[in-house]
Amino acid sequence: MRKSRIAYVFLLIVSIIFLYNFGGFVSFFFFNTLVALFILSLVYTIFVFVRIKFIQEIDKRVIVKGETVRLVVKISNEDILVYPYVFATFFSSHSSFKGKNSSQSLSISPKSGKEFIFDMECKFRGEYEVGLSEIYIEDFLGLIKLKYKIPEPKKIIVYPRIEHLSNFSILSSGSSDSQSTENGIQNNMNNIRDIREYVAGDSYRKIHWKLTARNEKLMVKNYEGTTDANVNILLDLRKNVYNDEENIIIEDKLIEATIAVLYFYLSKGVSVNYVYFNKKLEVFKATNMMDFEQIYKLLSCVIFDQQVPMPDILRLHSESCSNSSDMIVFTSILDIDLYNEMYKSQMANHTVTLVYVSPDSTGKAKSDIIEDIMENLPELGIQAYSIHPDDDIKILLGGSD
Repeated sequence: MRKSRIAYVFLLIVSIIFLYNFGGFVSFFFFNTLVALFILSLVYTIFVFVRIKFIQEIDKRVIVKGETVRLVVKISNEDILVYPYVFATFFSSHSSFKGKNSSQSLSISPKSGKEFIFDMECKFRGEYEVGLSEIYIEDFLGLIKLKYKIPEPKKIIVYPRIEHLSNFSILSSGSSDSQSTENGIQNNMNNIRDIREYVAGDSYRKIHWKLTARNEKLMVKNYEGTTDANVNILLDLRKNVYNDEENIIIEDKLIEATIAVLYFYLSKGVSVNYVYFNKKLEVFKATNMMDFEQIYKLLSCVIFDQQVPMPDILRLHSESCSNSSDMIVFTSILDIDLYNEMYKSQMANHTVTLVYVSPDSTGKAKSDIIEDIMENLPELGIQAYSIHPDDDIKILLGGSD
């Protein structure tokens, strides 16, 4: 386009010089032709810009990681004139899928259209804009370009996979002798705390059959020993130092590990405190699968932009807990500061468990400091799990079904 503009301006200047110095029919014809061509090109471009039509169709707006989604984009010409220079630009977030990001140059014949089909397998959790980003209409002289901004971009939300752990054991500091243990979960099956309506994921063993028959809908019993459990999950939402592609792989694995443990406890009826920092220390208390759905949706689109270091969050939460509690720290940034805070929390009669997502399989070598920390944690009574991005969470955290 730059060359076309330079050539046109040059010819226009030449025509003006000839017109003023020589006059005559040829000079006027040359000048008037250049001006007329520009006006005609501008008017035609505006006409195409106003008349062009497009639609975008997507078969699913909410999907789970690993599922496929089909996006169909149609750009049509309903007039009897050709649309010579149309440029379609698609969102760069297509690179997050197993589908190609592209920018297309089109020439659309009269009474016809162009169709683009994207079959995308969603590789990572998150919220993405897909489909058309912009449409450019260029005049046939190559002098001007009108940009059509898409008013409502298509968005899809990719939920992380839920890995179903067969068990996940931590050394509970707050359990009582009267509680029995099943799959690592403390239950007091004698005292019913309350009764609520069944939600997906609840154990059928907890169904209150008499009330179910009376109400004609499934009712579930909550026991004292389950919802009083004190399990705290702390997720480190700091961005790591690697490039965007490596970070998204690590973050995705960290979210999946967190969700797997959350689902395991809540599906067994154990209440969980999800601890995070939003201007101040916040605690979301989850007691059932409906609460899990809220956290699940939150973590599907959460952004790793936390500025407060995890050691500070762990210290604040540890100091705010009046009684001993179980703390599970999920992080991909392991350093001496976090090691020291975990040690202090352990000495303060809390039970600390670490789930560390290591970037080893992304081509990054584990540092000597991290290796020393992972070796020393068991000596402090801190159970530690190390997960690589290509590891199976079900095997490493709780065995497979």
